[in-house]
Amino acid sequence: MKTRVIFAALVLGLGLVTSQADAATTIVIDDSPAAKKPASAMLVNGSEKQFASYIEQNVNRFARNTNWQNFMSVVSLYNQNPAAVLTISPADRVKFNEAIAQVNTQLARQKNAEASRWMNQADLTARMINFIWNTNQPTSETPDVQ
Repeated sequence: MKTRVIFAALVLGLGLVTSQADAATTIVIDDSPAAKKPASAMLVNGSEKQFASYIEQNVNRFARNTNWQNFMSVVSLYNQNPAAVLTISPADRVKFNEAIAQVNTQLARQKNAEASRWMNQADLTARMINFIWNTNQPTSETPDVQ
C-alpha cells in the first residue's frame, strides 16, 4: 500500500511539473516588419555611422547633398528614439522619401556587394520609418454602421 501511495504521488508530481512546463512555453506572434528581419538588417545600433562613413568615402559628392542630410537626420532621430519620428512634419517626410530614392540610386551605381548590403539596410530602415508613419495616420471619421 505504501508503495502505491509513493507511486501515485510520483506520477502526480510529474504531471504537475509537465503542465507547468507547458504553461511556461507561450508562443508570441509578432507580425511587425522588424520581427521578420534581424537588427543587423537595418541601420540601427551604430551601423548608421558606419553607413555614413561608407557614403563619405565612396560617394563623396552625394554626401554633401541636402538629400543625404535629410536622410541621415531622420535615421539618426529614429535611432535615438523611434517614436520621435512621429513628430516629423509631412513636408519633411516627403523630403525623406525623396532622399531614400536618391540614396538607393547612388548605391546602385556602386555595383559592389558592400553597396548592395548598405542599400538593403537603408531600404529596410526607410520602410520601417514609413511603416511607423503609416500606422500613426488618423482613421477617417465615419459614423458607426449598426
